Amino acid sequence: MAFEEKTISSEVVFDGAVFKVRRHMVETVAGESIRDIVEHNGGSILVAVTDEGKILMEKQYRKAFECEMLELPAGKKDPGEDNYVTAVRELEEETGYKAGSVKLLLTYIPTCGYSSEQLYIYLCRDLMRGERHLDPTECIDVYEYDADDLVDMIMKNEILDSKTIIGILFARMAGEI
Repeated sequence: MAFEEKTISSEVVFDGAVFKVRRHMVETVAGESIRDIVEHNGGSILVAVTDEGKILMEKQYRKAFECEMLELPAGKKDPGEDNYVTAVRELEEETGYKAGSVKLLLTYIPTCGYSSEQLYIYLCRDLMRGERHLDPTECIDVYEYDADDLVDMIMKNEILDSKTIIGILFARMAGEI
């Protein structure tokens, strides 16, 4: 049976632009221990499907891995923002598309051991092209891929981003792409 860890004390040890890190002193079954938790607002991920059945994908440089990554469009929630609103906003900002239909496919927790981040994957259809509104520091290229090609790329270990893997494979297993 799981043992609930009681918080003895808690303090923010890092407060950054994207997340905070809070250090908790907790009581465990074996005594006191430290738990560092990344506090993150979460975000929305978009499986955006064109009328031709193509999936919108993005390539952008990811500093943590010093390379470009192929990913589904996604973005973090603003404080207090609804996940659906985040999805609609990020789709337009990053790809320039608006969706006539937006449906929640899946909610998941990417790293429950040390982060409060929760992600929401939305299926976007009936896309209408508009204008992108990238942040001044963003450089994102948008591409269209066949779903079968994306699944093959995942199975060949060519797509490594977890939100993209989960989004594409879940949408495929749900019969959406």
